[in-house]
This record gives sequence, C-alpha cells and structure tokens, in this order.
Amino acid sequence: MDLSGKVALVTGASAGVGRAYALALAGAGATVIAAARTLGDPSSDKPQPNTLVDTVARAAGSPGQVHARRCDMEREEDIAAAIGETIADHGGLDILVNNAALLTQFEPLTVSTDDWDQMLRINLRGPYLAIRHAAPQMKRQHAGSIINITARGALLLPAADFMPGTERKFDGTLVYAVAKAGLNRLSFFMSEELKPWDIAVNALSPGFVATDTALAKNPNLKSLGGKDATPEVLGPALLHLAVQTAGTMTGQILHTDEFGKSWGVA
Repeated sequence: MDLSGKVALVTGASAGVGRAYALALAGAGATVIAAARTLGDPSSDKPQPNTLVDTVARAAGSPGQVHARRCDMEREEDIAAAIGETIADHGGLDILVNNAALLTQFEPLTVSTDDWDQMLRINLRGPYLAIRHAAPQMKRQHAGSIINITARGALLLPAADFMPGTERKFDGTLVYAVAKAGLNRLSFFMSEELKPWDIAVNALSPGFVATDTALAKNPNLKSLGGKDATPEVLGPALLHLAVQTAGTMTGQILHTDEFGKSWGVA
C-alpha cells in the first residue's frame, strides 16, 4: 500500500489503537497529523509513553512523517483548528480517522448527566464535528476517505462476543455502546451525504485489543484473545479503507477480524 503524497489526520493518536493507526499510515508513506489531548514535552529526552511525543518518536524512519497536534475532541474550536491547520500546512486532507474515544464504565442506572454528556461529546459529537469541518476540503478535492472507529459493543451481541472474559452483561459499557451505535448510524448517513463527491465514509471496529490502558485494568487480556495494538496487527484493515472511494466501498460497518475473509479480498 503506497500512500505517498496523502495527508491523514488521526484523532486519539497518542496511545493504543490510534497510535497504531497513525504509525501504519506513516509506514505507508502518508503525512500524518497525530492529534490528541496528551502532547508530552518535545524538549525532554526522557521516555514519555502514551503521548504524541512518543508517537512521533516511534514513527522515526517511516516512509511518511508524523506531526503532533494537540486537540481536545470536546472542544469544537480545537477540532476546527486542527483540521484547518492541517489543510493550510499540507495542502489538503485525504484521510480522516475518527478514533478518539472515552471508555468509562458505569452501572447502567447510575450514570450521571455530566458523565453521559461527556461520553457523547467525545465519542459521537466529536467525530461529527471533525467530519463537518473536513468535508468542505474533501468536497473541493472530490476525494477523501473518512474512517470512524467503532466497536462490536454497538451491535446487538452477547457481551462475550466482543469482550471475552466478561461475566456481567456488557460490563458497564452502556454509554460507550450507545455512542458507538450512534457513530455507526452517523457513518451510514454521512456516506450517503458525501457520495456525490466520491468521498468514502466507513466504520471500522478494531476488535478486542490489549492496549496499555486495557492491560492496566486486566493483565490477562492477551490470554483472552486480545490483539496487540501495533501497526502490523491493526494497520492492514485501516490502510485498505484509507484508499476507498464512494465507488468502491462506503457506508459499511466492518470488523478488523474479518479483513481478508468477508471483506478486503482482492
């Protein structure tokens, strides 16, 4: 996969799945704007795990480049500025990966209004705003690929199907699942809205991933089938979607584990 000359913006790129996606895109030659709340200290020579500084350092030697951009997905002004500066500095925006998300677990009937609203602001409103601000440039280009990172929890599945080892139904992920279900519907609606400009909009579930954050909560995740949060493991499915158009694949809700099986087959 050669993405040389393409410009991508990945939100939530300081750690885990988002970092893997940013590195995969850079590995394919793209210029990547890695956006997240946690920038780190660029002037420090100390290890700074799970920061944008760390993501940039890991991309050293890649065919493409990774540039850090602090962005809080709760703030529309941050989203607008990140997209606007990307376009101004790099001449366009070809790939938008809406990955940033908050996964906080609550007892279903005890979620506070503030917690509910914050989860929806980050996990659903944020991607919508990113699409809204990116769309004018992609329309001018008459091209672009938008990839919304969803989750199996958005579907009507038993908890064990998307969270191995789960004992309780959905394990406190009510708000997260509701937001991701909304993201799936957003993906479909935006795919139809942007189809006339040949812009692809798809949703991709990375599946069960053993990120640093997840491993801190449960060190046994890998033994339960959790995938490594690396560009080698997570990247191929995303890179396939990055080159899609409205004429090849759009409006789809896809799962990484099925890549090369039910979809992405040449």
